[in-house]
Amino acid sequence: MTEQDTKATDSRQAIDEVLALAGGGRMQDALALLTLPVAAVPRNRNQVRRLVVAPAMRAGELDTARNFLERLVEANPSSSDDLLTLGSVMMRSGQRDAGQAHIERAGELDSDNLAIAAVRLQALVQANDFDAARDFARRYAERSPEHARLAQLCLIALTRAGELDASLVIVERLQDRTDLTADLALEVAQVLQLAGRHQQALAIGRKALEQGGESPRLHLVVANAMLSLGRNDAEILEHLRQARDKAAKDVLLLRTLGETLLRLRQNEEAVDVLRQASELAPDLRNLKMLLARALRLARHYDEAATLLRKLAQEDPHSPALQRYTISTLLQAGLKEEAQGQYADLVGRKRAYLKDSFADTLARLDENLASAPIPKGRLDFAWSLATRLTGGEPNHCKAWDRKAWDDRARWGCLADLLLLDWLECAPERTGEVAEILDGIDAAVASIREGLDKGKGALLISPHMGPMYAGPLALHMADIPMKWLASAPKIASFPHVGSLISTSEHSELEVTREVMTSLRQGSAVVIAIDGAMSPSAPRVGWEGRQVTYSQFAAGLVHRLGVPSFITIPYWQERRVKFHVEAMPAKQEGQEFPAFAEAYQGAFFREVERQILRGPENLRLSGGIWRGIR
Repeated sequence: MTEQDTKATDSRQAIDEVLALAGGGRMQDALALLTLPVAAVPRNRNQVRRLVVAPAMRAGELDTARNFLERLVEANPSSSDDLLTLGSVMMRSGQRDAGQAHIERAGELDSDNLAIAAVRLQALVQANDFDAARDFARRYAERSPEHARLAQLCLIALTRAGELDASLVIVERLQDRTDLTADLALEVAQVLQLAGRHQQALAIGRKALEQGGESPRLHLVVANAMLSLGRNDAEILEHLRQARDKAAKDVLLLRTLGETLLRLRQNEEAVDVLRQASELAPDLRNLKMLLARALRLARHYDEAATLLRKLAQEDPHSPALQRYTISTLLQAGLKEEAQGQYADLVGRKRAYLKDSFADTLARLDENLASAPIPKGRLDFAWSLATRLTGGEPNHCKAWDRKAWDDRARWGCLADLLLLDWLECAPERTGEVAEILDGIDAAVASIREGLDKGKGALLISPHMGPMYAGPLALHMADIPMKWLASAPKIASFPHVGSLISTSEHSELEVTREVMTSLRQGSAVVIAIDGAMSPSAPRVGWEGRQVTYSQFAAGLVHRLGVPSFITIPYWQERRVKFHVEAMPAKQEGQEFPAFAEAYQGAFFREVERQILRGPENLRLSGGIWRGIR
């Protein structure tokens, strides 16, 4: 027998003893016999991995697994597999830094190993090292579709970093595959949802569920895609309830369920769901606002007022929140408190309106960043303007997207300034009137409509300098009422002409509108407004937006003349577009008439978009659900 044969025999005997001792639970003795020469033999290492390390990991005996893996690595420092397993075990046992170092070393030794790359990226994601995870995902993005777990983690890392385009490159190679794991399908669907490709997201999510996927997040992504597409509410609710059964403490899920219940007018259940979500995440103010809204809709006015009072105290500089609180106080019967809060609101705002209107308007360029417009809404508007102009929007140079966005932000702030001025400095409305052009010509057709003795409906979208419209009508001595969410406080400058939607039921608002029309007044309505989460929606440019057939119904039933009235900015002066809306044709049934009326409305919306980004407003109405 040669010396080599003798060593091999000794090695086999040694490993047999190691395995026997380990099998008998004598781990320290087994480790002592696993000397470096024994551990250096490939066959021995395989047996230790299979018969000692793997069972220890399955049993949760991480210290044992780590001790044996350290011996294997010591005997063969270039084994990427052993380094990877050792790093994973150490991270599972809380030794994150040391474990990650071993995993990184494994990756350096075998950079083409996608399984190792997946573990390396997982370590970065779990460590919340967003920048490093993003950079690593970029390196492997091209090859990631070859390995399901790596592709999943790349999508997680890139979407967390806001790199939607990079995520879509991976998704394009995955979305048509039939072998996606449920976890990978979830990430693919979520990326498609973020990109506004709701139909594709829905198809992938549904398929994953049909193939046995059970993740509550799969149900959630399917429900969100259906919400975006305006699909069957009952099916959406079923998906959300199935998800809640499996993840009762998922705050995002509970919020979505609560919002859906509000849309279906199941207000009491929505209150219960949103209360639970708010208790799980007490620091989320938006969630508390949604709970307050649910409480109002469920007519728990006192509780809603208590919650909103606290939120308003915490954020005294939010006019929208202050107004919502005031109207809730009125609903709760707390009239004096509401009037006091309204006086405080007006007082704070007047302090910022010391200069002339023209000077204040000119300074808006210094505060563009404060415009409350989500980035996704700007992206949507830019894309829409691009399509309508047949290329890059011609409102600015094709390469200057920032200038276009800034003009859109300016338009939003300018309309908010108009509201503040008319509400808080009514004695100085003459300064606003100086920038209004062409009022007499604009209202000529409205006067003719009113002469028929049936009143008139003046409809509009939430676009342009909206609040200039009622002022222009007042200056032209047109008898009118206007629907708005402003609280009906005695000290409100235009309280006599206001129909407040924030403190009256839909039935009460309808009665006031009918009364005003019978009295021969013009009634101003933004028909894309939403009086409640259950407001009807229609499809527009691939999105579901709020749109009410209320005006169309009145025109069809009563023969009320109606006009679309849209103020718009031109060279920082306000002009007015007034156009007669369709009237009922002889024998025309309501469905056909409503379709024609809706089509005319959205054609005017498109015309307004072409007047420039400052005329979009990008707040409320059709824009509310686009983020």
